This record gives sequence, C-alpha cells and structure tokens, in this order.
Amino acid sequence: MRLTQVQVTNFRALKHITVRVEDNATLIVGRNNSGKTSFASLFDRFYGTDETRFVPEDLHTSRIAQIQKAFGRYVEAQKTPAEDPELRKQLLDEARGLLPEIRLLARISYTVEDDLALLSEIILDLDERCFDANLEAVHAVKRPDEFLAHIKETTARQKQAFSWQKYLRKNFSSFFGTTYWAVSANAPSVRREISSTTARRIITVRTIQAQTKFDDTPADKTRTLSKTFEAFYKANSGEDQRDQNIESIDTALSVASESIDKAYGDLFTPFLGTLQVFGVGSIDPLQVPRIVTQIEPGAILRGSTRIQYPSPDGTHHLPEGHNGLGYSRLIFTLMQVTDFILTCQRSKPRPALPLLFIEEPEAHLHPQMQEVFINSIKRFLEAGNSSVQSFITTHSSHIVANSGFSAVRYFDSNGPDIVVKDLSTFQANTKKTGSQGAMTMRFLTQYMQLHRCDMFFADKVILIEGTVERLLLRPMISKCAPKLESQYISVIEIGGAFAHRFKELLEFINVPTLIITDLDSVDPTAKNGRCSPDTGNAVTSNHTLKSWLPRKKEIKTLLDLPEEDKSTGRVRVAYEVPEHDAVPCGRSFEDAFIVANAGLFARNLDMLVLKGAFTAVAGPAPSSDDITSNAYEIAERLSDTKTDFAFDILLMDGWTVPRYIREGLEWLS
Repeated sequence: MRLTQVQVTNFRALKHITVRVEDNATLIVGRNNSGKTSFASLFDRFYGTDETRFVPEDLHTSRIAQIQKAFGRYVEAQKTPAEDPELRKQLLDEARGLLPEIRLLARISYTVEDDLALLSEIILDLDERCFDANLEAVHAVKRPDEFLAHIKETTARQKQAFSWQKYLRKNFSSFFGTTYWAVSANAPSVRREISSTTARRIITVRTIQAQTKFDDTPADKTRTLSKTFEAFYKANSGEDQRDQNIESIDTALSVASESIDKAYGDLFTPFLGTLQVFGVGSIDPLQVPRIVTQIEPGAILRGSTRIQYPSPDGTHHLPEGHNGLGYSRLIFTLMQVTDFILTCQRSKPRPALPLLFIEEPEAHLHPQMQEVFINSIKRFLEAGNSSVQSFITTHSSHIVANSGFSAVRYFDSNGPDIVVKDLSTFQANTKKTGSQGAMTMRFLTQYMQLHRCDMFFADKVILIEGTVERLLLRPMISKCAPKLESQYISVIEIGGAFAHRFKELLEFINVPTLIITDLDSVDPTAKNGRCSPDTGNAVTSNHTLKSWLPRKKEIKTLLDLPEEDKSTGRVRVAYEVPEHDAVPCGRSFEDAFIVANAGLFARNLDMLVLKGAFTAVAGPAPSSDDITSNAYEIAERLSDTKTDFAFDILLMDGWTVPRYIREGLEWLS
C-alpha cells in the first residue's frame, strides 16, 4: 500500500493544494516562502510524535477574516424575531459554515496482497473494483455555537476595542480541536470518525529538520552525532527489540562489572574492616555492606559516548567536530533514516504508511555530495524493503537534476495563491506533442544534468545568448533596474538556437521571465545570409523569435511591433531596436552596444584592447558618427573576440545600456 495523493486546505499560505506522491521519493521545490516547510509541518502536527499545538497563525490568512463574518451572521441570528425560525436557522448554519478548518486528506492505494488489518477502519467502499481509501485529519472548532456565544459574551464585557488576534491567541486551543475521519473514495460525503490512535497507526511521520546544530569548533560542545547514537541505542534496546548486538553489549558490561566488583572489594576491605569495631556485622540488623557495580548500557552511553574519527595517518583519533559539517550532516541524516526504518519495522503493529520528511539535505554538502546523497537515499529506501515513502524539500539544483522531472513538485507562489505544479504531468503532456516534444524533454533533461539550473528556486528568470551578456548583465541591472539586485534572478545562458526549448517549462512553472536575444537578420536571397537589419527583405534566423515570441519572421515587422506584443503572460522577449530614429538598428548585442555608446568609444579608443577592430573599419581617429555608421562591420570583426570586448566595456566608465535590454529589464523589474 502506498500514499498516492495529498490535499491540504487552509494551512498557513497553503489555501488549497493537491500533491501527487511518488512511490519512493517526492521532491518539493520552490522559492523561499512558497509553503514547502509548511507542507511538512502539517504532517508533523497531525501525525508526528511531538505535541506542538496549532495556533491562530496556522490558519490561512484569508480564513481568519471568515471568523469575523461567522460572528456577524451569529449576531444577526440572535436578533432574528422568534416568529421567523427558518431565517434564524439559515443564519446559524451560515455562521457555522464560515468557521475555518485546517484539513489534510491522504489518499491511500492498496492491493489484494496487502495486509489490510490496519486499513479496515478507513475502508468504507464495498465496490470490489475500488482499491483506494481516504484518511482525513481536521483541525476545527469543536463546539461552534459555544465558540460564537463566547465571542459575543467577551465583546459585551470588554470595554476597550476588541482585538480578534488577542482573543484567538488566548482561546484558540480551548475551542479548536483535531478529529480524524475515514472518507469514502467514491462518495466523499460518506465519512466516519476514527480515533487518533487508529489514525496514527496508519500514518507515522519522522521529520529531519534542516536546522540541526553541528559543531566544528575545537571545543566540540554540541556533540550532535554522539547524542544521535545515544538516542539510536535507546530506541533499539527495549526488551521487545533486543538483537544479538545488544546482547553482546550486555555480556561485555556484565564481565566488566564482575572485574570491577573484585577491585572494589580489594580497595574497600580495610575500611569495611573498621566498621566491625563499631559493631557493624555483629549487631543485628547491622551488616557489613558490599560494594557492587550496576552498569546500565543506556547510562554508560548517556553523556559518555563520543564519536571519533581516525587521523589521516591512523595514529590517533579526532573528535567529531574535526570532521567537518558536511560529513556530520550526512551521517546524522542517515542515522535518522535508519532509526526511523528500524522503529517502524519493530513497532507492533507496524504502521501502514511510514512517511519520512527530509528538509534541505544539501545543508553543508558540496554539490557532488548532494548528487550522491539523493541517489543513495533512493537506493537505500528501495533496498531496505522498508515501505517508507520520503518527501525531500530542497533548494539544490544538483539534487533536482539527479531526481528527474517525474519526482519534482514545484510550489508556485507567483500568483495570489500557492499552486503545486506536478512536473511528471508536464513531462507527459510535452511528450504527447510528438517528436518535437520528445526532443524538448531530452534537451531539458540533459541540460539540467550538465548545468546548474536553478529556475525552480528563482524569483525571476533571464535567458541570455552568450558570454558577453552574462559578463555584463549584473552591471546593466545596476544601471537601469536596481530593484532586481535584491531579488533572486536565475540567469540561464542558452544561446540563440535553443532558448525556445525552455518555452513549455517556463510557461508551466509560471515564473516571470525575460528573454534577451538577438535580431539575427539574414538575407534569404544571399549566399552568406548574414546582413544588416536595414536590408530590404531581411528576415530573422532566430528560432525564439520565429517559433516562441513574438512568432514573427520579417525584420521590418519585428522592428515595428508594439511593446504589448513582445510579452505573453509572464514572459517577455527583448531584441535589438534602434536607439532612436536617427541611428541604425543593431543585429547583435555588440553592434547595438556600439551604437548606444559610440561617443564613449570615440573618446576612449586608445584604452581599448580591441582598438584595431574600430580603426580598421572607421579610420584611425573615428568620430562618434563614424563609429555609429560602421557599427555593423565593427561588430562583425569582433565575432571571434567577444569576451575581450566585454572586458573592454567593463574597464570603461559611463557606458549606456542598449535600449532593448533597458526596456526588458525595466519590464522584469
């Protein structure tokens, strides 16, 4: 049996989301504050071992106002004349219906081979073709009428202005409570309340937090790993959990105890002999005492266990803090996973659905170790036959790249409400579009494996063509869109021929995106093809402009296009346009930049490493107008030295961002 789907309603920023669950590991990704941690926290509230209580702030913000509306309906009902009971009942029903509820609905699929003893309490469907069961946890007002009446009494007694926040904070736990329900998979209105004990036997949860404290100082005070091993021993040494290794430890301690007893006897015999002088041993009931040891394995481990590592030459051992935070984090995580699996296997009865949440395992791990971790954790869970399903929240592009599209659930916080995007759905829908869709998926998969692709965690995305744009993008942002400097921008260098391959993915994840690309004008009648944009019949060879946005081919049409036609949804394209009517339009970034800064180049020509590209075309001492009119030919000479051109620009002060990039960055800002 497996957990296949989860629905969350009204918990913090998660107003209503649905998450499809993988059989093994499900990856939860998204920007900061997109609800990833809240998703894991809700499971912990309902099914975890801690006793953390719900608080008013756990309600979705839109739902707190619902309580005020409910109270308004309740007051109206109280004022309704007695001769109109129907209206009174209607208003009371509306008031009760407006009170918010936090819900977590888990859909469980099973087969005829599964042990259904635990699920029997929540299987409500008699249809032999149905192999699904629903378990719902609800945190809601237990006694709605009493709750609303109490608010009324409180507002009547209170002399100063009534504070809803203070009232809810003080009375939330008194009126809100948790219930668990079996819900029919075929008829959601058919439901039956079950006990919390039954619910927690079906679902059990362990969360490995992201903020575990590790110590890499010489003092080694936190001893997080040592304490973890102590806890592991305690959890696996009960009478009903003993194995050969535990017995070996007890035997060794028993032998040690006998040796210590003999040594104690030798040490204390002179002292015990003096007791006889005072009548001890000869006066009943005073007897000579014996000194014995009672060595408890748990007590020996508690406070005495130390994790040590051999030094590189193997001659001595170093404390756990000397091994670095990365290895400590990795060992801690694996110990927690192992302990959870063993605890579930030894529980009687075993939980039907053990769920493991690992928050940001990439903390302190270098990129290669992050890749090894995600691959290893999946193999570990598969090989152990543990039935554990894991949820991994991450900001690591390396973990995402090594997990594949099907495992990723993207928490999209770009709209008014958080929406969960299932990338397995994106993958399936893209492949359905035929050979082009299959090629797109192959490209995206290979790109994510070969490059650091962090668009899933970004506030905004910028696609650029090459090295020059990448080197100059940050200073260009500083010059014309400084607000973007405080946002997380994912910059993807993709070239002009492949940017359109990102179309479906970027539109799917709904992140604001700017595409900075080149006009790439060509003459369809010429052998060489490349031409200046002012050529009469010029068209673009740029795949992005032709097949994505704005889906136009003729250069004249592209240059005359209004601004609103350069964007669709959250995506905008920026390509070369004339700086003003009196100057030519650039074909590429280089000639557009030259036109925008012709005067600056003329004044600083002697300091340019690539001065020769200018003088060879525009003369030994070109003016601003000379450089402007020859910008296309100068840029052609720079085609093999673009990186040097970027560094020339960076060494100059006072340059201007080309118009098309400035307008694009302002739109993105």
